[in-house]
Amino acid sequence: MRVGIISDTHKKVGRAKKAIDLLKEKGCEWIIHAGDIVKVEILDYLEEVYKNRYIAVLGNNDYHLYEVVDKYHLVTEPYYFKLASLTWKLMHYPKYIFPLDTDIIVYGHTHDVDISFNGKNLIINPGEVCARDHGFSTCVSLDIEENKYIVTLFYRKIGESEWKSKVKEFIKV
Repeated sequence: MRVGIISDTHKKVGRAKKAIDLLKEKGCEWIIHAGDIVKVEILDYLEEVYKNRYIAVLGNNDYHLYEVVDKYHLVTEPYYFKLASLTWKLMHYPKYIFPLDTDIIVYGHTHDVDISFNGKNLIINPGEVCARDHGFSTCVSLDIEENKYIVTLFYRKIGESEWKSKVKEFIKV
């Protein structure tokens, strides 16, 4: 299974759509948004492109979205779920990382990419779609295979149209 992961779209609807389109084009069957969605238009687009195959956690800039929680697949943090026979924990704030109690942990908030594996827990922060802090719009695809994870970081410098990528592979223990 291939899962797309984005975070920190903020007010950048166009950049969010480009990242969502890229992940769909790359074959992502599900998409996860790690918070700071900010704009309802981004939720509308997730709903249009992925139907019921997305989940988004509310971030510290999403308080106004509580009024539409029932309309979209919006959750509060930390949110535990199963996908692809694995346990997941989704949050915006990294303070919920501990305990390391799921197979995959996804967070946002820092705008910094974090892709790490300790032999048991895969931890992913896809960085920032909005490109506010680093000048790059970033997102991640995660291929879940029987014996390994393949994580692809996609990044695009603001003002450029081409997405570049870096791949990391982790063997499951």
